[in-house]
Amino acid sequence: MPARITMAARPRIGRHLAAALAVLVLTACSGPAPSTPDPAQVLRATGRALAGLHTLSADISFGPGIVIQGLTLSSASSRIRLPDASDTTFKVRQGDFLVDLRVITLDGHVFLRLPFSTFTELPASEASRVPDVSRLFDPRTGLPAVLARGAHPRYLGTARVGDQDCDQVSAGYAAAQLGGLLGGITPAGEVTATVWAGRRDHLPRRVVLSGPLLGRGGSQRVQADLHGFDQPVAISAPA
Repeated sequence: MPARITMAARPRIGRHLAAALAVLVLTACSGPAPSTPDPAQVLRATGRALAGLHTLSADISFGPGIVIQGLTLSSASSRIRLPDASDTTFKVRQGDFLVDLRVITLDGHVFLRLPFSTFTELPASEASRVPDVSRLFDPRTGLPAVLARGAHPRYLGTARVGDQDCDQVSAGYAAAQLGGLLGGITPAGEVTATVWAGRRDHLPRRVVLSGPLLGRGGSQRVQADLHGFDQPVAISAPA
């Protein structure tokens, strides 16, 4: 004789059935979980996107201890026309004050304006020792060519930089890989690059280099916030 369902058991059965149906509906609607992006692929796409640029702007901040040619760098603002033209104003610390040092690179020439002075074209022997921001983005030897060759890349998650959703990835780079980017200075060891790449266009909105950047003990840090991609940039030799 089949068992009879009592009146008291019916509400419990109804609740269990409703819960099971809800699980089935949620499972069907949610679909598979999104996969984590491959960090090596993100770096390759970022390098390609950078290589396709004609102009960009960079706001750079230098961590403690960034001293080049006796100058303590605090920050810089640069407009760049690839492959080799740039107009950069460095904020240089002198005692308790910040003064401007401006560098224009154009067609292989380097023009320097020291604080309270006029522009001077540097001879080749001195020009190679002056920071040239355009080197960072040279399609053949700069970040566009180097990014994809980083060691042990890691995916760090997503983050928002300005109005852009970005994939955040990091990788390690040998001293020889970055030696041509830093004004003739070869780092003392591996440098970590962390990149915030736009999820839609793959262009980097932020790049941070950290490690023994200056070829001596200790660790230094440089952060570049990038914007103004392919916007008009006029750079001319100073009078």
